[in-house]
Amino acid sequence: MNYSTDTSSNQNKASSAETESKGRRPLLLDGGMGHQLRSMGVEISGEVGSLRRFVGVAMANIDQPDLVVEAHLAFIDAGADIITTNSYAVVPRVYELCNSSDNECEESNISLENMLTAACKAACTARDLRPDRSIMIAGCLPPLAESYRPDLVGPYAKNLQDYRRIVACIAPYCDVILCETMSTGLEAAAACRAAVETGLPVWVSWTLDESKPVLRSGETVQDAVAALSDVNVAAYLFNCTSPESVTKALPILKSHIPDGTAIGGYPNGFVTSTSGQGEYRDISETEYYDFASKWMSSGATIVGGCCGIFPRHIAHIRDQLRARLHAQLRT
Repeated sequence: MNYSTDTSSNQNKASSAETESKGRRPLLLDGGMGHQLRSMGVEISGEVGSLRRFVGVAMANIDQPDLVVEAHLAFIDAGADIITTNSYAVVPRVYELCNSSDNECEESNISLENMLTAACKAACTARDLRPDRSIMIAGCLPPLAESYRPDLVGPYAKNLQDYRRIVACIAPYCDVILCETMSTGLEAAAACRAAVETGLPVWVSWTLDESKPVLRSGETVQDAVAALSDVNVAAYLFNCTSPESVTKALPILKSHIPDGTAIGGYPNGFVTSTSGQGEYRDISETEYYDFASKWMSSGATIVGGCCGIFPRHIAHIRDQLRARLHAQLRT
């Protein structure tokens, strides 16, 4: 594939960031954009993980771009070094829902590419509004079907085609491509192989079973890494799962990747089960930092949050890391 963008500056930023992550503190990712937008008034409805749930978040890029910028700024101001494009919801099947009879786009000529570009421009605007910060933009490559449903992952060839379509839009605006919430080895392979064609650094992040440290497909972490053996992956992560699962899985991951390769985690602060437990966990900033400390002890150099993790959680991690650094400098 031919991408009309000069990726050299993007790669330099990513390389600098990876160097920093190997220093005194990890890189901080943002939290859950969809849930942050919901807290700011964007409608999110439907079953957890369903495509219907993503329509409002996808359309916010077109209908409420200033709100998307504000959501990014909330995470930047909380201390995030990396913001992720609000394009998790912008995939072909959600786009079809946006154009269905009961969810027509406000402008009939809006395309999937328009929505992806709008998401990227919002991230760039937020970054540019904080010129004193060195902010990386991670271009999101999400599941193409419902989240947490390995049984709905499509054929490899079709996934590769769709991921190529998405990365062609987002690559010119991004510093790294983040293939996230991958529930099977082949799903991650399709996303990562499309991503490496951009020439940008590629990060992959799997979602885990809530009860044991394996992918939601049942594949082991070792199997997931092996499925990417021919892909140049710059960082391996876990996301969109419980903090407990990430804590168990990171030591396993570290034992199956080359020494020095970046690893990290950014789990959920909400309940993915629909068994009547309520949607959000009662996870405080202090409790979340306690989890993050365990990930860092396991070698994590990239830490953040996913659904239900808000700027206040990221800010607390930032503050604790600063305090820890100051304490080290005094000794």
